[in-house]
Amino acid sequence: MEYLFLGIIQGLTEFLPVSSQGHLLLFEKLFGLEVNIAFDTIVHLGTALAAIIYFRREILALLTGSRQLLWPLIITTLVTGIIGLAFKDFFESLFSSFQYVGPFFIATGLVILLGEWLGRRSERKETVGWLDATIIGLAQGAAIIPSLSRSAMTISTSLARGLDRSLAARYSFLVSIPTILGAGLLQSKEIFKAGTMGIGVGALGLGFIAAFLSGLVAINIFMNIIKMTSIRVFAYYCVVLGALVLISSVF
Repeated sequence: MEYLFLGIIQGLTEFLPVSSQGHLLLFEKLFGLEVNIAFDTIVHLGTALAAIIYFRREILALLTGSRQLLWPLIITTLVTGIIGLAFKDFFESLFSSFQYVGPFFIATGLVILLGEWLGRRSERKETVGWLDATIIGLAQGAAIIPSLSRSAMTISTSLARGLDRSLAARYSFLVSIPTILGAGLLQSKEIFKAGTMGIGVGALGLGFIAAFLSGLVAINIFMNIIKMTSIRVFAYYCVVLGALVLISSVF
């Protein structure tokens, strides 16, 4: 039941700009569970499937005819992949340490506020250029750090570059698919070893299903929110949560 709950947390927080990895680390600590890259990878694959299902028509269009977003998505994914491969060991060492969770929750909140502020001063764009794609890839690469939200980094960077709000969210979710699948491939060895690391196949399966279903819900919620209003409320949530985590770690 604890891993089922963690799967739900992953699905809800992957597509909301609040850091799914940070929340997983936080709740794993509250439950007294060992941080496990295999479980983290499995639930991320569940959310990737949710994005594939939700954006299936856009993905099909990208593969069969419309190339408007295809090359930008490839550029962003390549940039992120290079960063991930180059700093893989460093990022994994951060994943096993709880001391960075509070500060990077706060950093996520500040990134959202900065993106909203810069976005209001940028000319609206309906397309993603190669420079936009490169900068978003750098932002997404930095978000491999636990508690620094991937969706917050990509959406806020997209808004700062002047992308339309709906396009910024769609692009963030679409580019998450190859990024998560690539990370899953790199961590496949850890997944196969999971049975001997304290997490059984049943727990992994429950986490995957829970992350998939709650991920679908989260995408629907967020796509409606970003079209209508600012996402600053998520920034305030991250700053307050990060401050509480820091205070609790001190006392």
